[in-house]
Amino acid sequence: SSGINAEYGEMSEQKNGNGAGNGAANGATGDIDESLYSRQLYVLGHEAMRKMAASTILICGMGGLGVEVAKDVALGGVKSVTIQDTKCTSYEDLSTQFFLRDEDLGRNRAEATLPRLVELKEYVSTKCTTEPVSTALVSQYNVVVLTDSSREEQLSIGEFCHGNGIKLICANSNGVFGSIFCDFGPEFRVSDTNGEQVLSVMVSAISKDAT
Repeated sequence: SSGINAEYGEMSEQKNGNGAGNGAANGATGDIDESLYSRQLYVLGHEAMRKMAASTILICGMGGLGVEVAKDVALGGVKSVTIQDTKCTSYEDLSTQFFLRDEDLGRNRAEATLPRLVELKEYVSTKCTTEPVSTALVSQYNVVVLTDSSREEQLSIGEFCHGNGIKLICANSNGVFGSIFCDFGPEFRVSDTNGEQVLSVMVSAISKDAT
């Protein structure tokens, strides 16, 4: 981790509030490291993992939901992750965002999150930006995740992404309620092996009795 943090310190002094984490991009050769992703390969298969390894992802909003998405995506082995936020850390964030600390109060949430996110996966290029969400920003990625956006922003960015072949996910979490909207373009297909409805059952009791 020390080497990663040192590199982060050298590279984060960029203009426009942009910071860079580790620079090792996964999937540069198209090969999947089976020693790193053996469990995912078993579940997802090589084709899905190759698509993930070629994905450049922008995650907007580093609140409780955004940081969870960023953590899971980085650990999943994508090519690059950029986290975006214009908000500064508040006391409320300390109860929902597990990477933020007391000393981060008043700091930009993306900048405060970056060094801790970088430590999770040195093989994934991880960066941050503090510039506002715009079509110019999202045009640099092939997957965009909005987690802290207004309806107006979701509609405008959604229209741009749909017209430019960029995958879009809009997610919100409000207390015990949540919502998600996905637009993966007109060419996206859902594969169903048998066309049958997924079965749902209730477990009433569990015992150690084998019979």
